[in-house]
Amino acid sequence: MSAGMMDEVEAFIEMNIARTPPFPLRSPEGLRARADAVRNHAKTAYGLISEAGVDVRGLDELAKQGADARHARTEKERLRAIEASAAAGNWLSEHHPVMPDDPGATDLVIDQVTFIRTFGAGDLLTDWNISSLHSWARYRLHASSETVEHVGQGRLSFFILWRNPSTRAIVASVGPRIIVNAYVAVEAEWQGVADWFFGGSEARGTVRVRTTVWAMWDPSVSGVVSDVILGSAGATGGFFGGDDSISLAVNQWVPGTGFSVPGHASILIEVSLLTDYNVTNGSLDLDAASGDFQIWLPFLRIRTV
Repeated sequence: MSAGMMDEVEAFIEMNIARTPPFPLRSPEGLRARADAVRNHAKTAYGLISEAGVDVRGLDELAKQGADARHARTEKERLRAIEASAAAGNWLSEHHPVMPDDPGATDLVIDQVTFIRTFGAGDLLTDWNISSLHSWARYRLHASSETVEHVGQGRLSFFILWRNPSTRAIVASVGPRIIVNAYVAVEAEWQGVADWFFGGSEARGTVRVRTTVWAMWDPSVSGVVSDVILGSAGATGGFFGGDDSISLAVNQWVPGTGFSVPGHASILIEVSLLTDYNVTNGSLDLDAASGDFQIWLPFLRIRTV
């Protein structure tokens, strides 16, 4: 691809894909006001039950000790997952998903992506490679919040530019092969005595792979042609706090629905690892960078009719 074409694609992404709403989806002032109200109510409740002879400090110290023990356990789980990442990678390299044949269609295999990027504030692309059958990324996502609810999405995207070589319009069905070796952990902090009166400690995340086709000839035309959930983790805090984790070891071909492409027109194909999360007084971490953790997109198949 020429430098000029690359610049055109990057400009298209910035103007039409990476755009954000010009207004906040949730009022920061309203979220802070609710959090302040919860703290004030908790302070009043603490005073009342302390006057009634309940050892609030002792109970909170008990909750903290339980949380400290839980932190030590979850750290061991994380290290075990990293240690097992090499074995998972070997297993994934030997597992080849079956792609069904369609005698009436024409297949084109694209074995190299155009480029790789992230979008979210918590996204971190630590390393990557683009080459034939070996395009991959090492990626981390961290999201956390102390009292205010934090809802967001992590997004690692592989982009492929493709031009219809025919003079006639065709229907293209895009299907990427995606390989994911990663670890997802969520943690909801301990609430102690506050849990008797208020909820609000929660951490949840869902990881999916989504393929979107963007029409380069008209930015208003696009379509999600496939969307598959790979796994999820969730925890609520309670008195002692809570946690959950999942190891993702996925080697999957993801077939997509058809997308109409005019003759000699170009489409931009986005294959994304999306992590939708919701954390309040908690955190979410997706690790696809430690050990042998990694995200690959070795090739993408386009079927045309």
